[in-house]
Amino acid sequence: MKPKILLLLPFMALAFASCHDELEETVYSNLTDDTAFTSVENAQAAVDAMYAPLHQIYRDPMFQASDGVTDVCFDKGVSAFEVLNDEAIRTSSHLTTCWDNFFQVTSRANIVIDRVGAMDDALFTDADKGQMIAEAHFMRAYAYMQLSDLFYRVPLVLSSDIDVKEKLPLASIDDIENAIETDLKAAMTLPEKYDSRDDGGRPTLGSVRGFLVRLYMRQAGRLRQNGGDDQAKWKQALDAVNEVLAMEGSVYNLQPNVWDVFDPNSDATLYNNELMFTIRAKESISSAAWDLGMMFTNWDYDMGWNLFLVPLQQFWSFDPTDERRSVMIVSEFPNVYNSADNPAAASYYYAPLSLAEVATMSKSNLDGSGNLKPGETYGTIGELSTVFTRKYEYHNSFKYTYRTQNNMPVMRFADMILCKAEILNEINGPSQTALDLINRIRERAFHNSDHNLSLADFSTKEALRSGICDERAKELGMECVRRVDLIRMGLWKDRMEKYFAGIKEIAQMREKNENKPSGYYDSDWRVYPTDLTDNDIRRYMPIPKRETDYNPELLDARNF
Repeated sequence: MKPKILLLLPFMALAFASCHDELEETVYSNLTDDTAFTSVENAQAAVDAMYAPLHQIYRDPMFQASDGVTDVCFDKGVSAFEVLNDEAIRTSSHLTTCWDNFFQVTSRANIVIDRVGAMDDALFTDADKGQMIAEAHFMRAYAYMQLSDLFYRVPLVLSSDIDVKEKLPLASIDDIENAIETDLKAAMTLPEKYDSRDDGGRPTLGSVRGFLVRLYMRQAGRLRQNGGDDQAKWKQALDAVNEVLAMEGSVYNLQPNVWDVFDPNSDATLYNNELMFTIRAKESISSAAWDLGMMFTNWDYDMGWNLFLVPLQQFWSFDPTDERRSVMIVSEFPNVYNSADNPAAASYYYAPLSLAEVATMSKSNLDGSGNLKPGETYGTIGELSTVFTRKYEYHNSFKYTYRTQNNMPVMRFADMILCKAEILNEINGPSQTALDLINRIRERAFHNSDHNLSLADFSTKEALRSGICDERAKELGMECVRRVDLIRMGLWKDRMEKYFAGIKEIAQMREKNENKPSGYYDSDWRVYPTDLTDNDIRRYMPIPKRETDYNPELLDARNF
């Protein structure tokens, strides 16, 4: 049996923190370079170390660089003008963390592929060695997929034998994607599932197929936008997604309720079969717990850090009876500090339910003597300017362990169902088959078919593409896929302009309802850019300034 992946056993790691840093040995045990790859146990420790950087990436940096620069996530820790400000973003420590740690994954994967691959076969069973190398191929593909989703073009390093002090050139996007595809196909020997739940964070055959789906869809979307023939790639994507969906029942299923996918209190949630590739956490294991949940939880709600929030425009886009709003979004709550012994001092928070309600909800319900007014329950009503997701809910009030057991779903089965709907639309245009797939997701959200989409509502391929885009925002918001979705669908400019326009509308409604002069809240919206283009380089993140200062060639990463 493999060691628990969550324990991330120590090994002598070769750090690849930067493309130009000197190659360093970070010693986590008494292993040396001569002994690190002489036993199965040490080889397994090297494999497990590939996963360690993921907790740094998805703690908050990946959210900053993905959903946090779109219309489904508001990053409270970043000033508004920085959302699409290259000069502000390129010096961000969060962006550097993504760069450093994804390259650590690729470096450690290279080490496993080269060093474990060269070990004496007699030390292993065929299955053990093959599993290790297949995991490494997957992790390298996954890291380069994420790096190219973030930055477009990056240096491509496929060997552990390299002088990283050299100024490494940018690879072409074709070379990067060919390498990703080659690695994913080399990982096809991974099992469909594992016998032990201790291996729950490792990639599977479904993970491989799912990332092939994402790769082919990305390529097809780029071809369509550039006026090329995209159909062959969409058909490749269809073949790959059909292989994933064929695993339904035996490997994957939709959970009955959306909350079942995320509930951190449920042991079943930690290992549910909707999750296809997940960064696992478990509160009782210190090396496997992280503070992800605290990033998404309001302080007054449950003493979270209130960093990542859902914009009001996204909140308003949901039907009130949709569980993805009624259950998965927190829009009203009593203050966690409220005392049952002093109800007159209690406070409650509400989000406005429509644009017209903005700046109308805050009030005191106490009379001049400090007592509750007749018919009132709470002393103070506070208005929320944003709401927040329960996908990574923290609920350990007054118990600061900085450990939350929230999984980070990198890929789940619901995503693949919506992917097939999108693929079918791109091949054939609107069809009932595509709508049926979307409606599977909606029927789970509403627990009935009353809100199913109708084919009559989508007369063109473009209309259904837009509808799928909106559905993916509702289902997959805060899962770090929104920016990639908007780029692939060619809807980044459209949705970002609507988002910015919505911010302006909210600011102007505040002026109206607070009797403020016109322009009083101009700073809330005039900071957003108005010069977006369909092929805007700001769809992708700039490579960190530390890297481009050393190697100016990297400034051309977003040269399309």
